[in-house]
Amino acid sequence: MEINQSFQIPYPADAVWRCFQDSAGIVSCLPGASLSGPPEGGKLPLAMTVKLGPIVASFAGEAQMTLDDAQRAGSVAGGGSDRKSGSRVKGSARFLLHEVDGGHTRVDIAVEYTIAGSLAQFSRGGIIQELAERLTLAFRDNLKARLETDQRAGAPVAAAPAVAAEAAVQGAVNEAVIDPVNQAVDHAAQAAATPVAVAPAAPAPALDLGGLFWAMLMRRLRSWFGLSKQP
Repeated sequence: MEINQSFQIPYPADAVWRCFQDSAGIVSCLPGASLSGPPEGGKLPLAMTVKLGPIVASFAGEAQMTLDDAQRAGSVAGGGSDRKSGSRVKGSARFLLHEVDGGHTRVDIAVEYTIAGSLAQFSRGGIIQELAERLTLAFRDNLKARLETDQRAGAPVAAAPAVAAEAAVQGAVNEAVIDPVNQAVDHAAQAAATPVAVAPAAPAPALDLGGLFWAMLMRRLRSWFGLSKQP
């Protein structure tokens, strides 16, 4: 089955593309998804947790990510399985960024997938299409929040005159004591070369299908009764 989605985000295509190049960051924008290990050579060890009432399915698998910088396009292909429910999913996603008027970016996404096992019931009828729309909106909002955070963190900050003067004096002092500084640098380099145990990243919150279904139901009720729609 194939699903096509598209959304716009109020940032230039170059800035959005930099986010897509950060595989860990872009995976974290997808509800319920996370990396179970470090990316290596385009391979992503993926984990995704899905919740439906008391049922929790934890998928584990691997995907291969490819990027085309010239076209601002890429793809992710892979699969995973959940041992408890016996469900398996396999698929691929292609994405393409377009610069649009006003310095905005349109992201087109095409997903092909197959689901087997007890969760296959959610791939029938119009259910999966509405779920895809909700997930796309959540992904867009998370991506926008990430871009806002990156923009704030990357803003240049000019040093105050007093701070700049102090830095200049300190630089002169450093030049007068080169040997001690070199020794300190050597010690720092040795410390940096020492392996440090890194704690695994915390798993992402589960994708709550029950919550999405309620949102879908409310949207349909509003449509039936002629009320204004909400995303």
